[in-house]
Amino acid sequence: MEIEKIYAELNEKLADAERVLVGLGAEWKVKDAEREAQVMEAKTKLKEMLKGKDYFVISTLSKEELDRFGFIDFKTVAPCDESLTEEQWNGYMNWLSRTLNRKLVILELGEGFLQPTIIRWPFERTVMINQKSCMYRVHKTFYQIADEIKERAFAVKADSVEFFAQWKES
Repeated sequence: MEIEKIYAELNEKLADAERVLVGLGAEWKVKDAEREAQVMEAKTKLKEMLKGKDYFVISTLSKEELDRFGFIDFKTVAPCDESLTEEQWNGYMNWLSRTLNRKLVILELGEGFLQPTIIRWPFERTVMINQKSCMYRVHKTFYQIADEIKERAFAVKADSVEFFAQWKES
């Protein structure tokens, strides 16, 4: 699918969404100065897109890396970080439970198979259960969608940081 069409469809879905769930994976890790500039540009556009939305961000990055993005703290969780508290995890589970039967847009960004039990598989399960949800999986290598959710899930073969750094609102 053409990238411009993906941006247009995603903008439309986001405008209609009651809730937005974001999963940030390893593609969002800062490795050097050039990548840091891309990540910061993508982060700015992602935050702008989430403004005014009931959102939650879960990430396989460390809490320190996630905090640099400037999301509202009680709307983020980094389960791989040793500082994770039961209260933070319960906050995520509580928010997630309130997405059932709601128009939910799920953005899985840059998550591969290093920790599939944190973002990848739970997101697929959420799409299977919530018939009002849709998911966009953006990854340069592992963008494929399971057959069970292909009617409401979209695969985008692209580096997720570059995808959001070049974000175009309609």
